[in-house]
Amino acid sequence: MIALVRRSFERVVRPLLAIGLLLSAFQIALIASASSIAADGDVAGLTRLVPGFLHKSLGLALVSFAGMTTIGFFDAVIVMIVVLFAIFLGTEPAADVEAGYVDLILARPLPRHWIVSRSVFLMTASVVALMLAMGLALWLALAWLAPSGAVWPQAGVVITMAAHLMMVSLSFGAAGLAAAAWAKRRGSAGLAVGVAALALYLVDFLATMWQPIAGLARVSPFHYFHGGDILAGTARAGLDFTVLGAITIGAIALAYWRHGRRDL
Repeated sequence: MIALVRRSFERVVRPLLAIGLLLSAFQIALIASASSIAADGDVAGLTRLVPGFLHKSLGLALVSFAGMTTIGFFDAVIVMIVVLFAIFLGTEPAADVEAGYVDLILARPLPRHWIVSRSVFLMTASVVALMLAMGLALWLALAWLAPSGAVWPQAGVVITMAAHLMMVSLSFGAAGLAAAAWAKRRGSAGLAVGVAALALYLVDFLATMWQPIAGLARVSPFHYFHGGDILAGTARAGLDFTVLGAITIGAIALAYWRHGRRDL
């Protein structure tokens, strides 16, 4: 098991570091921008520059320095970067089949489920590492760049956002793991789940503007992570986290079941 994890880690450590540095740099740039706006005393003025339909999703992020500094945890681009990376990690079993490496693994007396367990561990550890990097970059940037007297974001709010971003990413990564249990090519599994993630994000986004599809948004994991609601204190954080956790566990269980019965 350790050998499998080590081999997989060696393959993803460079993209993991690159993404971690990118997200950390974004956090630092975000704090610098928020500090500049706060120094001018017109943070609330940002609401006039943002279309009304975005106010629900951004919420208090537009009206306070503390809110602005948390945008990195629910900005659409950042969220999709972490989600797509989790999908990439989750589809590794399909890459093993495509490259023929799975034959070498199973030629030894190893439990078949180790292939899935390896990917679950690596995917979870990598996403957690990214969340820790973002959190560390946030606090270091605040200590370095925050204006004197500025109110920092509450630690509980930041932890809640990071936990939800982690879990929504793992839910799609687990979906990629389940898809990889059927697929023979990593690209096909990753593309299918990646396109589904983008579609589900758009469904949730459109639901904030068009009430008739508000019910449809409940099928999207993104429906259970709205940063603006967390900032406002109106989010059902416990329930939302539980739903995302159930989706993740269900997809991982499906991957174990299918991989155990797969003809390799």
